[in-house]
Amino acid sequence: MEFIDVLIVEDEPTIAELHSYYLQRTHRFRATGMANSIAEARKIIKIMKPQLILLDNFLPDGNGIELLKELNTQPNPPDVIFITAATDIDTVREAVRCGVFDYLLKPIAYERMVDSLDRYLKYMSSLKASDNVSQRHVDDLFNFQAKHTHIESLPKGIDELTLDKLKALYKQSDEAYTAESLGDALGISKTTARRYLEFGVESGLLDAHIMHGKVGRPERIYHRKQ
Repeated sequence: MEFIDVLIVEDEPTIAELHSYYLQRTHRFRATGMANSIAEARKIIKIMKPQLILLDNFLPDGNGIELLKELNTQPNPPDVIFITAATDIDTVREAVRCGVFDYLLKPIAYERMVDSLDRYLKYMSSLKASDNVSQRHVDDLFNFQAKHTHIESLPKGIDELTLDKLKALYKQSDEAYTAESLGDALGISKTTARRYLEFGVESGLLDAHIMHGKVGRPERIYHRKQ
């Protein structure tokens, strides 16, 4: 089996380890290095020549977007999945201009990362399938860079970004939340938190039960569906 060598550029060790874990789960990718700065990434790229980079933007010695621009001046640059908390359109535009394979926003919903890695595998397989291409083949190659997982229309009052934050929070631990504690964790109102929690139950993501305390009214508590 041919492996795809990946460099993880991320200055938060816990997140870097999570990236590595999800790479291992695919059985086709392997993390050949981890860098916590642009300077360290440059050294590893020069030595290891990774095929793919998971590139964080905000790093101790600069922004990953600058490294991305630098790589694009080199012959046969590695492919990049850009990972950042930056939601400004200028960063998005620059990343697209530099030809990133995908752009993932923090906090990452890891099913979204798995989807991106899966599409990258299909993209690489399609590249190797033939020396000559038809228009359909070209169309397929470009389509692999568009998220193909079907996303149903979200109901009114539920936005994808906040929902992804809820999913990421539940993936980090087995902790259960009430509407109040989730609101505190995500920085949203108790009413808004309850709306997202109930949507999580309806969509099969969460389970809920009533917790009876010694004092006060019973409270609805939500935990990740097992």
